[in-house]
Amino acid sequence: MDADLILDTGLIPFKQRFPDRYVEAGIAEQDMVSRAGGMALEGLLPVVHSFACFLPARANEQFYNNASEKKKIIYASSLAGLLPAGPGHSHQSVRDISIVGSIPYLTLIEPANEFETKLVLRWAVEKNPESTYMRLVSIPVEVPFSLPEGYSLERGKGVVLKEGGDAAIIAYGPIMLSESYKAAQLLEKNGVSAAVINLPWLNVIDEKWLSEVTRGRALVATLDDHYKTFGQGAMISQVLAALPNAPLTLSIGLDDIPACGTNAEVLIHHKLDAESLAQRIIQALTPEV
Repeated sequence: MDADLILDTGLIPFKQRFPDRYVEAGIAEQDMVSRAGGMALEGLLPVVHSFACFLPARANEQFYNNASEKKKIIYASSLAGLLPAGPGHSHQSVRDISIVGSIPYLTLIEPANEFETKLVLRWAVEKNPESTYMRLVSIPVEVPFSLPEGYSLERGKGVVLKEGGDAAIIAYGPIMLSESYKAAQLLEKNGVSAAVINLPWLNVIDEKWLSEVTRGRALVATLDDHYKTFGQGAMISQVLAALPNAPLTLSIGLDDIPACGTNAEVLIHHKLDAESLAQRIIQALTPEV
């Protein structure tokens, strides 16, 4: 099911191959999600797509109603996050995690790269008995990292992309993980050893795993492609705060309406680029005198 975005998302080949399985719903997200609920009751598995700036905001009531009736639906929200920055703040989806993250029976995930996207879709179809919200970045990103060989999804758990003993940076998605990875490389040049951890789960976390993966580090920095308020970082900070000998936490994300411009200049403007991240982590680790 698609909200009149077939050209934006490359669905023409799918429609041509499976004409009976493609539903053009038009620019009507509320109606589309309601129809998906009816299809789910009839035993179908709807995959519902629109831009992340529109789908959860316009159809929030329908999301909740479907979840309350435990219907299984896969929501595919593309154009997620701060970038691309050119279309402006109406299309920069930096509040969707907070909009739907508290809905029961709905798991939010943002994959790190193409390989993890395939894992997420397979998990949503074959393993998750409930609904899944797939948060997808729409721009091409050359990621400087790779997922470990044999990597598989485990609910609420992430994976270490780069080892480091002084600090840990926890992020998700190709853009923020790439900036985190490059920031960790810059930190190494300044004598700071920082781990980079991919946590694709946006509203669920394995507390034991988080405790183990952050143990012994002086600082845990969280990086959201979203507003800091009610993003993944808030969930991580809440769990860490309850631990004995909890590490210092640094929550990084948006604080204001996202700026419009080129991708590079907007990352710099919001201090979410690698250099700004490295500087903020060094500052957090440096005791005040």
